[in-house]
Amino acid sequence: MEAPLTKKTLIKLAGQVRNGDRIAADQVTSFLDHSFPETSTFGKFMLRVAAWISLFFASVLVIFPEVGEWLIEVLPGFFLLPERLAKALDYVWGLIGKPVKKQHLMYHVPNIIIYSFGVVGLRQLWRRINKNNWKDHVEGAQEKLRSQIEAGTARYSFAPGFSLLFVGDGDQVGKSLTLDDPMIGLTLSSVRPAYTPLWGKFAPAEGDAGFERVLDQINTSEAGEYVLFPVKDDQLFLPGPQDYDMPPHRVEIAVRRIRSYEQELGYAPKRIVIVGDQEQSSCFMTASREGELSDFNDDVSLRSIGQEYDDVIIADPTDIVLQRIIEIADGRQIHFRASAQGVQKYSASFYHRLSLLGYTPTRDGTLTVGYDISDFETEHQIVSRARDQYLPVILSRDVFDLLSKTYLKDREHIFVPRLVKNTLKALVK
Repeated sequence: MEAPLTKKTLIKLAGQVRNGDRIAADQVTSFLDHSFPETSTFGKFMLRVAAWISLFFASVLVIFPEVGEWLIEVLPGFFLLPERLAKALDYVWGLIGKPVKKQHLMYHVPNIIIYSFGVVGLRQLWRRINKNNWKDHVEGAQEKLRSQIEAGTARYSFAPGFSLLFVGDGDQVGKSLTLDDPMIGLTLSSVRPAYTPLWGKFAPAEGDAGFERVLDQINTSEAGEYVLFPVKDDQLFLPGPQDYDMPPHRVEIAVRRIRSYEQELGYAPKRIVIVGDQEQSSCFMTASREGELSDFNDDVSLRSIGQEYDDVIIADPTDIVLQRIIEIADGRQIHFRASAQGVQKYSASFYHRLSLLGYTPTRDGTLTVGYDISDFETEHQIVSRARDQYLPVILSRDVFDLLSKTYLKDREHIFVPRLVKNTLKALVK
């Protein structure tokens, strides 16, 4: 359990929030979760003492009024307060309780005891009269920071080497990275992610102004890398030509925008990691009245982006999975198994991508890779037939969790999101 923040740290963080400065990212949660007890242990004890003393005076003034009247008569005359002073005291009681509406000091004694002995009373009075208490500053800064987090405009300072995660709505790989390590860096998204307060609001349509604004919210000069996720969670492996969250030409714009920003501010170029399929492309062509002018065609792909810009790494989930399959196959013949529809959709692409990695069998034996249009077909193959050397490739967390309890314990398998996440962890460590 983390130790509570000290008064000095709370005051410092509150001042940074009020002044619009960046605050330490690793202290955000502790700062927002900090609360002040209404009454200290000593204060509670004094309140109990004050309650008994007040009960005594209530008995004298209410239950046994004759005793109270006798005390009023024998007390010195200065106990009879001037009318203005009695009204001033009543004004004070009205701020934190109920006015007495009596001129004799005797009637004011219970309130004086409660709010003096009770310790908290004087603080409450001071805080109501003058909103200048350090605890008020902290609580005000907490509310301001919560509002900024909701709007995606909060300013943070991360430890050097952090990552900037450009995620789509509901990106599960980016989410999992952040849940494993909340301090991995800032999540940039068009909507607030529910899993972290460390985010900045940015949508590609905002252009350069929005991009520069969100990067100014953090110490970008000390970042380690930018991580872009133009992938779909349900199409991590062998996606179709247009199964992406962001088309390649939009990714190219993002990369160019990053490099222009770095050059403008004099930053050394940082690594850019793009999680996406290298085979997907955006095609631009020129046509005349007679038809297409092929000499002017232009294809933009993640592969071409990686070749055009320095220090860009393409983390292709399909290649990551295939490399793991090749490692498990260890030179054996690789077969592909799926439903008839799955074979029709994926088989050619599967072997094409294997060939790009240069895989050829070098020994006897086979490994059958199971992957299908949905994980339910793969689940059927795992459950219904104990096929030897069958390697299931699974995308769905729900199906994986269900099968892990019984069927995947002692057999080799690939859970794609975990494999991709672990690869990214190694890249951004």
